[in-house]
Amino acid sequence: MDREIDDRTYLKYLLQFLNVDDLKQICRDFEIKGFSKLKKSELTDFILDSLAEEELKELLQQKEIEIISAGIDLAIKKINGEDRESIAEIKIINPSKHEIELKFKGWNWETQSYLSISPNNIGNPERDCDCRIGANMGFCSHFWIGFIYSLKQNWLKLDDWTLTVLPDDFEKKIKSIKLIETQLGELSDGKHETAVLIDESSSDALLMKYLDSSITVYEANITEIVEKESEFQGNITIFYMASLENLKLGPKLKKASDYRKEDTENVEKLKVRMSQKLYNENNFKEGDKISFSGKLVKDNFWGYTVKNVRKVKRK
Repeated sequence: MDREIDDRTYLKYLLQFLNVDDLKQICRDFEIKGFSKLKKSELTDFILDSLAEEELKELLQQKEIEIISAGIDLAIKKINGEDRESIAEIKIINPSKHEIELKFKGWNWETQSYLSISPNNIGNPERDCDCRIGANMGFCSHFWIGFIYSLKQNWLKLDDWTLTVLPDDFEKKIKSIKLIETQLGELSDGKHETAVLIDESSSDALLMKYLDSSITVYEANITEIVEKESEFQGNITIFYMASLENLKLGPKLKKASDYRKEDTENVEKLKVRMSQKLYNENNFKEGDKISFSGKLVKDNFWGYTVKNVRKVKRK
């Protein structure tokens, strides 16, 4: 592989992925002294300054594929909705330069990432990320999601990629990941081209397509209703979690005449959160068949859940 950057610079990118214990173990493995009191921010340069050229190559041989594979595996987990952080949005901000902005959401945090892979910079792409790894030019999972997205946009070919090694099964791992729902807006009007990455092999693929979007559930059967309560700043809120089965749903429509059967999906199970007021007004019970609108989110405890429920009807 004809990498454009030198081994030291490349290793500095790679080692950002490792934690303090991993870096200290490298010091022990290469019999480097004087590392015990160093902070994470100091350890990488200390290791690289302490190793001879042939030792840098040995370290690369030991760690490169391990680090790259871990980052890619975590990226695929995020795409599949299996990680504590999910993809909230991917925007193309400059199509001619393949510039994209990515937004990720966790339990109570957001991460912003930027990537541009073009023929002019493919040897060391322009990138930036809020996360600890990406902020230091490391290959974080957010970078690899942008990389996969760029591949699916046909902005680069794997044969032209020389910066990193890739796992032998990389193409197989991403084969089922598809780019869907591309919408092109007028950039001069402040709109952007957007698209969604979906892993069609994932059992949640249908729901992921609508994540953080308003949807209409045209029909669903209530199989269970559980009363719950939450506390915030001393205030207790009563709400109800309903388990639904055999759903038919689609994107929320601006008007009824926009309905098209081909835009609807059949989903086996889903949760819906109802306010106490909504529950009391409708006196829902198990066995009811209902329709409603709301926003589909992924709750860390409940999983895929519809919140902000409106226009509920018993069918």
